[in-house]
Amino acid sequence: MRMLTIIMLFNFASVVYGQNATYDLPIAVGTFDQQRHSRYTMNEGLPDNNVKKIGLSDQGRIIAETSGGFAEFDGERFRFVQNINSKIFSEVTFDKKDFKQLQKIASTDLEIRGIVVHKGEVAVAANNGLYLKLKKKWRLVLPQQATIRWAPVDVRAVAYDASGDLWFAAPQGVGHRISEGKWQLFTGANGLPFNDFTSMAAGPESVWFGTTNGAIQFRKGGWSFRQGGRWLLDNHVNDIFVDAERNAWIATAKGVSRICYQSMTLAKKAAFFEEEIEKYHRRTKFGYVNPAKLSAAGDKSTAEAICTDNDGQRIGFYLAAMSLGYAASGDPKFKQNADKAFDALVFLSTVTQGGTHPAPKGFFARAIRPTSGPDPHIEQGLEYDLRRRKQDALWKIIQPRWPVDKSGKWYWKNDSSVDELDGHFLGYGTYFDHVCKTEAEKDRVRAAVSNTIDHIIDNGFNLVDYDGKPTRWGRLSPDDINRNPDQVVERGLRSLSILNYLSVSHHITGDPRYRDEYLKLAYDQGYGMNGMTQPRDIAGAGSEGQGDDKMAFMNYYQLLRYETDPTLLSMYYRAIHRHWQIEKYEKCPWANFIYAACCMGKVRTDHWGETELTPPKESLEDAIETLKRYPLDLINWPMSNAHRIDLVPLKEHLGHEPGTAGYRTDGYVFPIDERHEIRWGRDPYALQGFGDATRLETGLHFLVAYYMGLAHGFFEN
Repeated sequence: MRMLTIIMLFNFASVVYGQNATYDLPIAVGTFDQQRHSRYTMNEGLPDNNVKKIGLSDQGRIIAETSGGFAEFDGERFRFVQNINSKIFSEVTFDKKDFKQLQKIASTDLEIRGIVVHKGEVAVAANNGLYLKLKKKWRLVLPQQATIRWAPVDVRAVAYDASGDLWFAAPQGVGHRISEGKWQLFTGANGLPFNDFTSMAAGPESVWFGTTNGAIQFRKGGWSFRQGGRWLLDNHVNDIFVDAERNAWIATAKGVSRICYQSMTLAKKAAFFEEEIEKYHRRTKFGYVNPAKLSAAGDKSTAEAICTDNDGQRIGFYLAAMSLGYAASGDPKFKQNADKAFDALVFLSTVTQGGTHPAPKGFFARAIRPTSGPDPHIEQGLEYDLRRRKQDALWKIIQPRWPVDKSGKWYWKNDSSVDELDGHFLGYGTYFDHVCKTEAEKDRVRAAVSNTIDHIIDNGFNLVDYDGKPTRWGRLSPDDINRNPDQVVERGLRSLSILNYLSVSHHITGDPRYRDEYLKLAYDQGYGMNGMTQPRDIAGAGSEGQGDDKMAFMNYYQLLRYETDPTLLSMYYRAIHRHWQIEKYEKCPWANFIYAACCMGKVRTDHWGETELTPPKESLEDAIETLKRYPLDLINWPMSNAHRIDLVPLKEHLGHEPGTAGYRTDGYVFPIDERHEIRWGRDPYALQGFGDATRLETGLHFLVAYYMGLAHGFFEN
């Protein structure tokens, strides 16, 4: 029966190897500017946190005017000063004659918002317009770009930049005079993030705008939005000043925020996150990598790594990152880290054996906790299960949910799931391929992989817990995948998952049993065909299920690179190509680098013709740009993009509540440093983050994507 199926499918399509990319690789990245936020409050010397104005003193130092008086910045902190020049913050003024002339031009009572002077020209921002005086003559400005002309009213601020170009800000948008009579006019459709302006300041290479809900920078032809605790002490900006070093000093009611530049390379950023992991995110003697809880909001010095329910996927991710780092650099530190991560991953299968509730051989724990610590059943006892059952009718009630191992030293969490396995096998495969050199090292991986995959096969392609029953998210059998309506949404992803586990196991061990089982599922049970349709193919960009996307690309990575059967390769290439056509709008380095690693130089042929699979160079540049913009501050600060005017709301049919998700007017998600979510498995279309600054995420997602791209030669530092 299987032979007939193979023949039929072989005629469906075939894959041939195309030429290499038509562009040069690797892409040179080099040094770039990394923005950082420094915070100054009364703890740093301000006499009061309510800062009304900020500027430069006669001595060239930053001066802040607060409700409690003036303070001067000494290079590290502010200090109170009494005898301050009262003219520092005074606006440029003009005589009564000028005011009368302007009043005649204005159609209503004149309210001056700002005056600036440059080379004899005077520009005035007013409630009823933008006015210019040149050669003693005043005129109302009606800026025009092509066929669009504005009659600005309620002009909030005006400034000249370092090149002498005039800028103004009004609710209609931002205007930039390039030359006499030639303007650029910016609205939300042109990328302007917000338009309720409070202030403006021009610096050596950019123009900054204060608003009632964030700060905006225009630099090198593009807009950046700075909102939320990652960038501002308070979102209502009272005033902005930009110094000669390009630092933006932002006055708010909660203190002074300084957004400054740090010279950075991707290698330095990776080293920074690796140091952060060692400092804040290691848990237990095995070194599991977990988020940290902050006992004081926003204060990393109070960080303590916490136990989540997914030690396995995270340590698998970390193992992959270190293995790829070793492949890219040969630095022995990566091998040391990878060896330790492998031991931690293996222990998750060891800890379940024995004790009062022994699990079947090969079953692995979700997570572990020391029994010397708090009892996890206080939070996850029977009431926890019953509450989850109300939310999910298929939720498995099993107690204890945290059995104690045979040593009595560890709690281990059961009801393990496939998403953890995705991380396990990603880690095992990359570790085996790039780190293990001796047969003894390889044999350890072979034993670990066989232990897990034998459990799955011997239990009818299920993860079976200590109670002898499949776990909630561990069902991979044909009866569930193909014939259980409750699993229909999971069909494509779960089919790829088990095929990948079997493929990796065969690749590592060479055991023909795993290849035989793989082919039975792929052909006889239709798993290969199932994998051609992922949930995102049906729902489209922005739909729910970002975690599924992350897992799908985990599986694509090894499944496509290890496979040799042309029919199955054709199926997998179709799956990843269709999936990536949707994912590319997220500019995610995880998806873009994996797609490139699998599809560079490939062409897929079917009865419709040939499809070039090689990604465009822009997709690699998008991935690199995301890594460059990846924020150094990974605290879960509250932040929002819901009020932006460059927003396109997502349609309700994509599974989001109205007004909760969207993307930029250019079709792509908001840049990663402008949104709250910095994990590849979370939703980049979500507009709000409701964090409370008490959780510190790891830089693990940056690291695994960075080393993926570096190891495959897509870029160089």
